[in-house]
Amino acid sequence: MSEVVVDTTVLRKADVHLKPAKERGALLAKRIGVLERINRNELAVLISARLIAEYASQVSLGKNDVVKLFLELLTKPDGTNCISNWPAWRGAERDLMTRCRFPPEDVHVLRTAYRNKPTFILTEEGRMLTKDECVYRRFRVHIQRP
Repeated sequence: MSEVVVDTTVLRKADVHLKPAKERGALLAKRIGVLERINRNELAVLISARLIAEYASQVSLGKNDVVKLFLELLTKPDGTNCISNWPAWRGAERDLMTRCRFPPEDVHVLRTAYRNKPTFILTEEGRMLTKDECVYRRFRVHIQRP
C-alpha cells in the first residue's frame, strides 16, 4: 500500500459542497478521488501533530462527507492506513532540504513524508511540485498532484 501525505492545499480545495460526480471538474474529482482511496484503505496516509494542527487551522469542519471521513480518520491512527510519522530531523536532512530549495514553510510536510521507503506528497503548490526530482533523489519522497 502506498503511503501519502496530503498537503493542506489539496484538503482545503476538496472541502467544498459536492455536486454529483458527473458535474465535478477534473481537479476536484482528483482531490476527492484521493481522499476516497484513503478512506477505503487503498492508500495509507502519513500524519503528524504539525500537519493536523495545520489542517485544523486552515480547513473548516468538513463541508462534505469525504473530507469529514478523512478528518475523522486522522483522530485514530491505527498504523495500517493512518500512520503517525515524525522522524528525527538532524542537520543532514536540513542541509539536503536546503540544497533542494524546498520551501522552508513546508518542512513539516516533507518531514512527515520522510520514511525508510518511498512515499508521496500530494500537493497543488507549485513551489513544492518543482522540487520533486531533487527531493526524491535525497529523501525518496515523490511530490505530485493528486
